[in-house]
Amino acid sequence: MASPLIRSLSIFAVSVSVALCGAGCFSSGPEQLTQAEGLTSEGKHDEAIAAYRQHIAERLETTDRAEWENPYFYLLSIGDIELSRGNVDAALAAYEEAEREKVDPPLVADRYRAVASWYEERGELQKALDILTKYREKDPLIFDSMLDRIARELTAHETRR
Repeated sequence: MASPLIRSLSIFAVSVSVALCGAGCFSSGPEQLTQAEGLTSEGKHDEAIAAYRQHIAERLETTDRAEWENPYFYLLSIGDIELSRGNVDAALAAYEEAEREKVDPPLVADRYRAVASWYEERGELQKALDILTKYREKDPLIFDSMLDRIARELTAHETRR
């Protein structure tokens, strides 16, 4: 079961894509996007990822695509799926690819924080700290507040031993 944060990020990603693109954005291959979203809802993760990748490929091949449209945005959805099923390395790889492909930096930073939160929810505080430290420059203010909170929590656990 996906955490509330992961579900919220997935809903946010779909909302942003609809708000940014509108109905006309998906003139080429909307069936893959609709299919990917449906497969995600059904828990058919591998098929959903394949559909998202197919949608990305089709949008990249579309010559009349709006200049501001970045099909790599859907790498965030792929990463969200991977994180929801506990494949942290695959999620990070998708988020890092999205970053390399110039997906909106605040959206990518949100995903790195989601990975840290995923570790924190499981009590893996050192791993959460490692993620926040590695990606800190993406959003120092928010990352620092999380780093501080988790470091204090980690210190408290160590002093109780």
